[in-house]
Amino acid sequence: MDSPDQGMYYTNLLCENSNVILDDYPPLPSNPTNAKKSTRGVNFTVKEDELLVASYLNHSLDAIQGTDQKHSQFCERIFEYFQQHKETTTERSTKSLSNRWSCIQKATNSFCSCLAQVEQLNQSGITEQDKIDKAKIMYQSKEKCIFLFEHCWKLLKNQPKWISRNNVPKQRKKMVPSPTTTPSSMQNETENEVIELDRPIGRKAAKRLRKEGKQAEEIAKVRKMKYTLLEESLAQEKELYRLKAEKMEYDKKAEEERLRLQAEKMEYDRKAEEERMRLQTEKLRIEAEKTKLAIKESEQRIMMMDVSGMPEIQRLYFVELQKEIIMRRSPA
Repeated sequence: MDSPDQGMYYTNLLCENSNVILDDYPPLPSNPTNAKKSTRGVNFTVKEDELLVASYLNHSLDAIQGTDQKHSQFCERIFEYFQQHKETTTERSTKSLSNRWSCIQKATNSFCSCLAQVEQLNQSGITEQDKIDKAKIMYQSKEKCIFLFEHCWKLLKNQPKWISRNNVPKQRKKMVPSPTTTPSSMQNETENEVIELDRPIGRKAAKRLRKEGKQAEEIAKVRKMKYTLLEESLAQEKELYRLKAEKMEYDKKAEEERLRLQAEKMEYDRKAEEERMRLQTEKLRIEAEKTKLAIKESEQRIMMMDVSGMPEIQRLYFVELQKEIIMRRSPA
């Protein structure tokens, strides 16, 4: 009986966002005896591709049926599973499913090889999506066409059986027909040939791989978190440096403005002081003029006095004043 983990089958892959490396799983036989006719010219949809991958995984990784399956049995199981779970009315024959799987397997193998080369470069600072994009470019350069089966690759890439494989498919032994071998006998031998599929890993190994996968995911999360924190720290330092530069520029302009205003004030104060001194000088000049005029008027009054009728002492006083005025006014 199937284990509880396998009870849901690999149709669950259609609802998961899982990632693989295609390898030694043999392609479906291209010409089974019970192949059904298909409608030619109708392309496979994404859902049909995903269902085909799920069907293949469900039967190739099954703990009971995963090994010692004959070509005819294996193809029939794939076909029946596909027919049972398909959601379209398009009819697909065993041969069309076989051809489609061969295309998926070949393209995905090539893409995985490109992705492995990208990952071996160990480039820092690039995300998983960056690696996938680089692998697509490498694939297009290598195959001269774009990679059309990313949806299939996402279903296969994280399956433990596929992760543990390399990208080199094992070569199946081909039987060289002897002169006495007839086409019918070769066909019977092909139908009875056993597909050598590896038996799926046991529960303990699966748990160990799952645990290691979780640990790897945790390590990747921690590294991503550290990288994110580092980026944030660098961004904060950059922003702090920018703010400091802006503050320095602002302080510089503020200081220049302060010095300009200070110079303007000093110039204004200088001119104001000059004006004050001019006004003070003018005031003193006017006062001097007034004093001079007052003295002149006083002298005129003294000079105009009639001293003849004054008492003798008063007359002598004013006569002396008149003599002093005449002496000051007379040229030297």
